[in-house]
Amino acid sequence: MDTLEEIKSANKMLGDFLKAGDPQGISECYSVKPKLMAPNMKAIKGKRAIAKFWQGILDMGVKSINLRTLEVEKLGRTAIETGVATLKGTKGKVIDTLDYVVVWKKEGKTWKMYWDIFNSNSPT
Repeated sequence: MDTLEEIKSANKMLGDFLKAGDPQGISECYSVKPKLMAPNMKAIKGKRAIAKFWQGILDMGVKSINLRTLEVEKLGRTAIETGVATLKGTKGKVIDTLDYVVVWKKEGKTWKMYWDIFNSNSPT
């Protein structure tokens, strides 16, 4: 499997954990020392804090996420992904659409999210 397919597979795993309502599982998609940078808040560091962030996303009624990779650039054991995420609630209603950039790190044989940054496309 090439890097693009491996990252798409990791994204699917994140989506599966979200559908299952499992923020701890989502946090396991992140690297050992991850950072998540969401709009209008300080950077979130560490898996425990990232799980708490995702619990907040679930509490807002998000039931699924569609991550569409637009581009992946591999640089050794690091990869940079750009994409578009669609967050959906009950009955598939779109809650938000986001542009994102993820810096991935290869840990063993698995790609993990190292830096995760995104912004909403919804008007403020």
